[in-house]
Amino acid sequence: MSLIVRRLTVSIVLMIGVAFFGCLRPQGATVGDGAVTPKTVAFQHLKAAVQYKPNPVVRVAAVEALESSGVEESRPWIRSALNDEHPAVRFAACMAIGRLRDPLAESMIEKRLDDPDSGVRVAAIYARHRLGRTELSGRLATYLLTDKDVSVRRNAALALGLLGERGAIKLLAKTMRDEDPGVRQHVLEALARLGNPEARQELTFMTNAGLGSDEVFAIAALAGTGERSCIDTFRYKLANATHLETKLAAARGLGQLGVDDGFDTALRAITSQRTLMYDPNDPPDAQRLRARQMACAALGAIGREEAMAPLMHLLERSPDPRVQVSAAGAILEITRRQERRRSAPPFPAPVSKQP
Repeated sequence: MSLIVRRLTVSIVLMIGVAFFGCLRPQGATVGDGAVTPKTVAFQHLKAAVQYKPNPVVRVAAVEALESSGVEESRPWIRSALNDEHPAVRFAACMAIGRLRDPLAESMIEKRLDDPDSGVRVAAIYARHRLGRTELSGRLATYLLTDKDVSVRRNAALALGLLGERGAIKLLAKTMRDEDPGVRQHVLEALARLGNPEARQELTFMTNAGLGSDEVFAIAALAGTGERSCIDTFRYKLANATHLETKLAAARGLGQLGVDDGFDTALRAITSQRTLMYDPNDPPDAQRLRARQMACAALGAIGREEAMAPLMHLLERSPDPRVQVSAAGAILEITRRQERRRSAPPFPAPVSKQP
């Protein structure tokens, strides 16, 4: 996230001291009205969140959740975020358009090539490449190697990794000498996505760094590769990690690989009130917020229907719109997974061998 863990979707860390003005209150029915489904209610909350003016963090999270929801009606709302006043929201919208390959947004993406924010221009080039317009994609290398803003270099590394072009490996490897550790982490993640074995090994070492944020980053980066060889590493961290956030990252990573071992850990974490660890620079409320967001992400990735009721309770009762967005995103992801399972063709009957 990221939001949940900054790595989880876009590479912008938002340290914005903006007051929150109450939970999301979308117009429309609630599940208690009878015919309305959790999917409908969750989608209503995300539509409200993408328009939530008090804090751009909520709008970024809503764009990310809409992208992964699998709801076709999400696309116009993501397109609307391309004109948001905050560059982080425009960045998230460009990245979402690119991952979805939404052709109806092409003209709007062209306008973002002249965005006043360099990071948004990086995301627009990424989206344009994904839509089949690759003549400007070489600019990503320039942003990665020469831009003075570390966040822009991080975003360029992220985009190159997501494009899946293995020809970028040599370029990215050169950038492992960047003076900014965040750039080096994003380059490492991009290399791992592109199949570089040394990068994947380094990330595996990082899962035992002892520093919660580094472990969470490494687990999320490995999960993004989709490699089932990571399952044993994730299971080990789920069982033995010191930090709850590391356990929740492992639970989500396992869920993305079709393993539900972290379900109970994630379910407990969405309601837990305990302080996770003492850190004068990390207030208990901030720790609990991240844990709830990460737990929602894990439950969404796992996709078990038993999580729907507690997630709905969190969605409708939480006073924090950031938590509401996380719960809504998880509900839609579970719904999408359940719909896929129901629509999957049954296993073919075994063919009997003729004697």
